[in-house]
Amino acid sequence: MHYLIRLSLALSESFWFLPAVMMLMAVGAALGSTALDHQLGGAWVQNIGWVWSGGANGARSVLSTVAGSMMTVVSIVFSLTLTTLAQTSSHFGPRVLRNFVTDRGNQFVLGTFVATFLYCLMVLRTIRSVEEQTFVPYLSVNLGLAMTVGSLAVLIYFIHHLSQSIQAEQLLAGIGKDFEQILPRIFPVSQQEPDQAEPWLKAERWQASWVIAAKSDGYLQHIDQESLLKLASEHQLILKLERRPGDFISQGMPLLYGLPGNEPDTSLIDSIRACFVQGRQRTPQQDAAYYLHQLVEIAQRAMSPGINEPYTALSSIDWLGACLRRVAAYPQPSPLRRDDKGNLCLMVPVLGFNELVKTTLTPLRLVAVSNPDVVVHTLKMLTNLAPALERETDRQALFEQAQLLGKMAQEELSFNPDCARVQEALDQALSALRSLH
Repeated sequence: MHYLIRLSLALSESFWFLPAVMMLMAVGAALGSTALDHQLGGAWVQNIGWVWSGGANGARSVLSTVAGSMMTVVSIVFSLTLTTLAQTSSHFGPRVLRNFVTDRGNQFVLGTFVATFLYCLMVLRTIRSVEEQTFVPYLSVNLGLAMTVGSLAVLIYFIHHLSQSIQAEQLLAGIGKDFEQILPRIFPVSQQEPDQAEPWLKAERWQASWVIAAKSDGYLQHIDQESLLKLASEHQLILKLERRPGDFISQGMPLLYGLPGNEPDTSLIDSIRACFVQGRQRTPQQDAAYYLHQLVEIAQRAMSPGINEPYTALSSIDWLGACLRRVAAYPQPSPLRRDDKGNLCLMVPVLGFNELVKTTLTPLRLVAVSNPDVVVHTLKMLTNLAPALERETDRQALFEQAQLLGKMAQEELSFNPDCARVQEALDQALSALRSLH
């Protein structure tokens, strides 16, 4: 199971997997079509006027031309992709590179051209022009021509898709939609329970516990909680996880603590440690803050003197507010996980609305205070977000952020004519949050 999780994470981050699958499909299509050509023969093409029906030399010329053209197009696609990646990385930050690498549209385009090239090569090797053994795979050649026409359509799609994907509005909207899709996995309804976790959070309960430490360095990408729950239930253990996906873990840092105090055997420790997947970079599958940090980074870069695109920063703030609104709509998950018998087996660190607010609005506030338009827009975002907050702690978190942003902006813009506009937006935000406070 753990190997499947690691493989799934690796494939989801790879640029080559879909093109490789399409290449295998092209090989299968070439073998199947040439086998069918052996069965059909060449008489059927004489009755159809609109299909290609040349000789062996003509078939070689057609397929050779198509194969050479596909490689030329592939080189152009690679050049455009690399150029776009370089410009996007310098403009929006290196985090957004993952969005392009994992984009199925880009992978499909590359796979189409490479598959067409490989198909033509596989069919080309079957053509024979010896008099007594002449074989021209008419069906396969016509299928290759059809794939060429399809590749031209894909090329047009690629140009359109690439031009759309580098636009700031499209990029921000894609990040917001991706965040919306992962929320049900990060805040599952099944993990809500009424019992209190405070007694288990006390340090004295874990003084006699044993610890399992990390054996390598890297970002924690995935925790297989189902396997941990099963192991803890089978061995009657209570495991307290110290890390969550997105944290950087160095060798020797504790991954979890366990009770009762008798340390398990080596095989069980290895099984527990295998439930933690580490890698060189963060992944969004279980990391709620991943996409929010992307939005913040884009906003920070947009407000930098080198780029100076405040409207991109305003759009980032809009999508950040939309993401926080979706988080506020989810119930706070319990840190306790129980097995089918109701026995407590796991305690996991929960990432709630308050922490997400602090980790996103704090770095944004530090760079936004000198721009009155960004400050006012952020305060309006908090004002619009206030009616969606049902928990008192959530309102308190936004109330504190609005106060800090307003105080820092007033100090920074004390002699700026827009200071009155900032004060008005601050009053509206505090009033909206205080009315629910």
